[in-house]
Amino acid sequence: MIEKTLGEIAHMIDGEISDEKFSDVKIKGISTDSRTIDPGELYIPLIGEVFDGRIFIKECESKGAKAFLADDPAKVNKTVTIPYIKVTDTKKALQDLASAYRNEISCKVVAITGSNGKTTTKDLLYKVLSEKYKTQKTMGNLNNDIGVPKTVLSLNPDTEVAIIELGTDNFGDISLTSRMVKPHISMITNIGDSHLHNLKTRSGILKAKLEILEGMDDDGVFIYNIDDPTMKKEIPTYEIRQKVLSFGTCDEADFKINFEKSPASKIRFSHGEELYEVPLMGEHNIYNAAAVVMISAMLGLDKKTIDEGFAKATSSQNRTELLEFDGFDVLDDSYKSNPQSLLAGLETAYMLEGYKRKIVCLADMLELGENEVELHRQVGKKIDSKKIDFCLFYGPLAKEMHEASLENFPPNRSLYFNHKDELIEKLKSLVIGSSLVFVKGSHGMHMEEIIESIKYFNI
Repeated sequence: MIEKTLGEIAHMIDGEISDEKFSDVKIKGISTDSRTIDPGELYIPLIGEVFDGRIFIKECESKGAKAFLADDPAKVNKTVTIPYIKVTDTKKALQDLASAYRNEISCKVVAITGSNGKTTTKDLLYKVLSEKYKTQKTMGNLNNDIGVPKTVLSLNPDTEVAIIELGTDNFGDISLTSRMVKPHISMITNIGDSHLHNLKTRSGILKAKLEILEGMDDDGVFIYNIDDPTMKKEIPTYEIRQKVLSFGTCDEADFKINFEKSPASKIRFSHGEELYEVPLMGEHNIYNAAAVVMISAMLGLDKKTIDEGFAKATSSQNRTELLEFDGFDVLDDSYKSNPQSLLAGLETAYMLEGYKRKIVCLADMLELGENEVELHRQVGKKIDSKKIDFCLFYGPLAKEMHEASLENFPPNRSLYFNHKDELIEKLKSLVIGSSLVFVKGSHGMHMEEIIESIKYFNI
């Protein structure tokens, strides 16, 4: 993590120390959260429409913070005694500090974006590259204009490879973070329907994702999934300075993937004569793993090392993770949802064998834009009544999914609930021995609460 004197930090962000006698105060790490701040850190209070981090400065001082940033010292508790750096805007100062620090460290940076699979790819790549290099990655889902600079500032000077996830809600988001992290290798996993609310079309989503190139030098490498129809059609229309490589199952792919038969608990694929196996579920993860092979090979890993990293892979929490409870299992994919990831999750549920009953619990897919109703109905129509025994829906948009599912399901097997508690009670009545429960919804629907409610359920 960043270790600097207060004077050095002030110089990096063009700030002014409250008193020059504190210039040699040593800072180790930064925090924007008073709840998790550690002794020795610099506290950066963020100010928004509904929150004001300045009110927690005294609390941070009591927890050992060495200093803080201040945009308006007059609004700081008068009893605070630790020094501060005066800046115009604390969030911009956080970003400026990350950019300046990135310029000082020499690690290779791999940047990943896409509608689905960013976190899985990042976590899998971390497992593999850690076999050879000192590697760090984005923790959790810190992929926005606050999370990315925090990730950069967490990097150690001796880190050899950093894997950084870049997310977007609007045009310009990835332009900002890409310029901050300066990737050597960047990739787009796919283009789905997430963020249609702001970006309007899949072409718009691709345009926003391609901002990842703006922080790259001309000698960088850009990787994309050529099986994705939007990228296959539109990437060739862009003038891209960097080297462009593709992966996919089609013959045009630079890294051609062949899907191989595999047990439900693993994925297998081949490239030429080389066979790879990863302990993850769902054929969609083959694309994520193939990208990992490409990037790892570029960074000098041989197949044996890649295989050793794959063998240590685990599912990211709440992303297609099979949880074993007392007499039944839960396929937990509750972190996010959009049409592409939901259909992929359903395919995984269909594929899993050995269950007497399969139940799906589905909630709203958010941020899909003006076609959100139709997109929910399209998915509802595609749920296979021969492979799923009961569908339970929650949320106003999921009601559209429910109504469309009735084309294939009788009313006693596809049920809608206005309240999550009602869905949970019905679910408990349906779970029998050897049941599989698939849970998915957008993060804002908090479908993880369903799993917490049934994890200790006794059949």
